[in-house]
Amino acid sequence: MRAAALACVFVVGCSSAGIEVQLRVPSGDHPLAGADAVAVTLRDGSGQPLAFARGAATAGSIDLPHVPGGAGYTLEVDARFGADVLARGRSCGFDVDAARPPTVPIWFSRIGRFAATSGPDVARTDAVTFAWGAGALVAGGSNAGAALATTESYDPAAARFGAGPSLSTPRSGARAVALGDGVVLVIGGAVKGAPALEALSATHTTPEPAGLAPELVEHAAAKTGAGSVVVAGGRIDGLPTDGAWIVTQAGASVEPLPPLAHARARLTLTSAGDDPFAPLFVIGGVDAQGPVAEIEAFDPATEAFFLPGIALGTPRSDHTVTRLPSGLLLVVGGFDADGAPIALAEIVDPAGRAARPVASLRTARAQHAATLLPSGRVLITGGVDATGTPLADAE
Repeated sequence: MRAAALACVFVVGCSSAGIEVQLRVPSGDHPLAGADAVAVTLRDGSGQPLAFARGAATAGSIDLPHVPGGAGYTLEVDARFGADVLARGRSCGFDVDAARPPTVPIWFSRIGRFAATSGPDVARTDAVTFAWGAGALVAGGSNAGAALATTESYDPAAARFGAGPSLSTPRSGARAVALGDGVVLVIGGAVKGAPALEALSATHTTPEPAGLAPELVEHAAAKTGAGSVVVAGGRIDGLPTDGAWIVTQAGASVEPLPPLAHARARLTLTSAGDDPFAPLFVIGGVDAQGPVAEIEAFDPATEAFFLPGIALGTPRSDHTVTRLPSGLLLVVGGFDADGAPIALAEIVDPAGRAARPVASLRTARAQHAATLLPSGRVLITGGVDATGTPLADAE
């Protein structure tokens, strides 16, 4: 378990009724982040429990009733999500004196495991998932071979899923980009003749016919610093495409872009920065011959793709790319030319126009997810291993 120095501060005040524990929890990547409840135990100098109380992690204070003054007390704190303990903290010894209420720091250790939560009502594959309000929304996908138009929203406070707004048409293999103000653009994954994309919000969905194929799958989409959305590559009627499009006005306008140098599917598209002229990098994917090593970039100023002279050391598809706080792009996992999962990760330096190998995963994987944490670390979850078996671990 890893200690988090002075992770939380509890101010203990004494009265005839007992002790009030005031929670002052820092924000960010903190041992209490993600907890829905906090359990507090007060012990005397011999280690015997004197009082116990439980409250919401968002509560301002928790009362421990009927506690006499004394010396050598300790506070123990469990951060819980349902029945699971996410983090555990303990104070050094302190005295309780009504005249001088002490400030007691708590030192936490992370338990470092996943906590159980409820699942969605409908099992689905090839769904698209994105942040939605204070939680997340799982949209579309397929069940028993049938594409779905339903969505389910996840409420982290209640730890359960509920019905979300319906898509305008069933979609499986779509991509989603958050536009801001609670609007998410959902792109592709539909059947011929259906709207190619739609702008989804909590109150309504706006389907747009658009100038791209609604059946587009295995494509990539990302927002530029100026707020437009670029869609690149993918597969139409089973074949990789070199097509690219720019979407503006929340989906109301779709214009074709000059094509990619390589037709590719199962690629990634990642912005190198947040300013309006930061380029977007096309990394990996497969064309008719196999995985593509050559990296392309989109220039928002000219609205065209160009070759920056960078190539992956290991061509791959079904990988992830995460922009780190330093501006470097971390490329993890994926399938190689033989269809085997890749362990070796690479760093792409957009400014230096170079790619280099870095660390290797403990388990080679593809079709996984990568999430940048507030601490700057990257959480790698799931995917499939060399036997095609879904993975339940994380790194």
